[in-house]
Amino acid sequence: MENLVTGLGNLLQDLLVLANTGFDGVNQVLGLIIAAVFGFFVMRAWRGLWSAAFGAMVVHTLVVALRPMLDGGAFALPDLTDGGFWISRLALFLGYCIVIAVFFFIRALLAGGLGRRRAAVH
Repeated sequence: MENLVTGLGNLLQDLLVLANTGFDGVNQVLGLIIAAVFGFFVMRAWRGLWSAAFGAMVVHTLVVALRPMLDGGAFALPDLTDGGFWISRLALFLGYCIVIAVFFFIRALLAGGLGRRRAAVH
């Protein structure tokens, strides 16, 4: 039983480290712009947080892959077979979950939608 609790504690600690790493990746100009667009314009309800964060992570990956082309360089796909690539995408996804949730919360506060209930239409 102790091994199970220790294993779960280590797993949660690793997830927090990944989320912190992803938050650092999102907390730059490119990441904040993408998160603001997804938090203010794309996400419509809290249940859409996971899909919005996944979409933001995909857009971020595409922008980083296409950026060298804007400087006259060649297009280079990231190494999709590398485990580090997928770990960094998971970290980025977790970071976008945090930042998009903050932007959506601010949007809900500004729109007055947190305390308001919808009336039933009959």
